[in-house]
Amino acid sequence: MGTLVLVMIAAVVGVLLETTVFHWLPLGSIMPDLVVILCVYLALREHSVAGALGAFLLGYFTDSFSGNVPGLHAFAMSLVFLLVYLLARQLWMDNVVANVAVVFVASLLKALAVAVLLALYLSAASPWHQLFSSAWVEAAIAALFSPFVFSLLDGGRRLWGLD
Repeated sequence: MGTLVLVMIAAVVGVLLETTVFHWLPLGSIMPDLVVILCVYLALREHSVAGALGAFLLGYFTDSFSGNVPGLHAFAMSLVFLLVYLLARQLWMDNVVANVAVVFVASLLKALAVAVLLALYLSAASPWHQLFSSAWVEAAIAALFSPFVFSLLDGGRRLWGLD
């Protein structure tokens, strides 16, 4: 449960960074999705109902700030958590390369889930352009940020005595 509190604090900081500081960077609308990194971290480290609840809350928190269809990111984060959790049960996921690869795939999966749901809810073809244009770059940036975020969260767990 302590990991969940730590991740939620990190989510508040991450969303604040995404909505303020990252807009000053010269990348335009492309920015790392720190919430996906946190969701993958939860799926790899918190194998309990608290982890699943945390993933849902991460998505719900993102929905609160995004202004999209309510529940869109909550569903996508829950899906990402479930698939990463199932993958982590089958494979050894305790190294940096595996974590980076999982964050990359999870970011693409989240973008795909959001695009499919938007297309279903809004009967729109527009999400597909975003998926194929910038989702790959955003996933790569998120994957590059993931070792840094994972090490900060692991350090926080050690500092709070959660390990």
